[in-house]
This record gives sequence, structure tokens and C-alpha cells, in this order.
Amino acid sequence: MTLLRKAFSLGDIRHSWLLILSVAICGVFFYMDRMDIPDDRLWLSIGYGVSFGIALLWSIVNYISHIRINVLYRNHSDIRAYVEQLAMSDEDKLELRNYLEDYTEDLMNQGKPREQAAAEAISQFKVKELLSLSKNTSLFQLHAHYYLFGWAAVASAAFILLVTMEGALLPNGGWVLILETIFIVYGAAFIVLFLVYKVLDVWIYQKVHGNLT
Repeated sequence: MTLLRKAFSLGDIRHSWLLILSVAICGVFFYMDRMDIPDDRLWLSIGYGVSFGIALLWSIVNYISHIRINVLYRNHSDIRAYVEQLAMSDEDKLELRNYLEDYTEDLMNQGKPREQAAAEAISQFKVKELLSLSKNTSLFQLHAHYYLFGWAAVASAAFILLVTMEGALLPNGGWVLILETIFIVYGAAFIVLFLVYKVLDVWIYQKVHGNLT
């Protein structure tokens, strides 16, 4: 049920206007291709190329927009929040929190503000041995991108609806074919893009993990 909810979190898509622009350009030139049958195919090639290029640009910026720096690698000035993110027993968390708070008090006695003192105390423990205790030590938090399955399902449903209504409620067969083609092509592309994103996730993890070890 959780996976289904994530798949239909359709709002997780980023920069959707680029994708809409790609679809629109593809539709226009597909219409020209089928209806006008131009002698000069160069403009059709350019149009399809622009549509593909925009879709490729969208896939890149969409992926990048979902990358977040792991909170464990950010600057911290809240000892309690920092300790709670570590995979430790409650007793160990309490012991570590007390130690960091005592260290913070010592720094404050030296004239440093509380926030600066807490941040400095936490930074002393941001070493490999302590980070290995965290729940997720990857430098980046990568999105699962399950919403791509949701959009693929929406495209598939629209395609099936058009096929069902074809000829009965939609007499203009040319536009119906164009829409069917766009829905099936972009729907399949969402599935392929999910696989590409997963390959990128693995590559980034291996690169970052290799540099941190």
C-alpha cells in the first residue's frame, strides 16, 4: 500500500513544464508528419530532435532536483536532533548527548556562544567511526522515483481510454492516433527512465562511498 501511494505521488515530478513542452512539440510535428506530408523532412527531423532534447533535459534536471545532501553531513547546532539520527541504543544516545552537552558547556565557559559551542562539539564526532553508526551514511539522499510508475500508469490508462473510444466518440482518427502514440511512447519512457535513474543511483553511491572509505 505504501509503494502504491508513492507511485501515485504524482506531484513529486519536477519541472513538469519542460516535459509538457516536449510533448507539445512532439505532437505538433507528428501532426505535420501525418497530415501535411512535407517534402522537406529536415524540419521534421529538427522538430523531433528538439522534442527529444527537451525531454532529455527534463530527465536530467528532474533527477538533480531530487538530490539532497544527507542531513548527517550538514552543519548541526542542535545536539539532541543530531544524536537522534544515529543508530544507537537509547542508553548510548543519552550518554553521548550528555557528553556533548558537557563539552558544549566547557566551550561556553571559554566565551563561545551556545550555538557555536554546540556546533563545534558535534563536529568533533563527525569522523568515519561515528558516521558508520548512522542509519544512512550516504552523502546524498536519493529519491526512489516511484512516481514514474504512477505517470506510466496514467499514460497507459489514457491510451486504453482512447483506444476504447476510438471511432465512437472521437471521429478525428488522426488526432486520436497522435495522442495514442504520445501516451504509449512517453509512458514507456517513464519506465525506462526509472531504470536509468536506478543505474545513476548505484553509480553515485559507489563513487561517493569509494571516496569516503
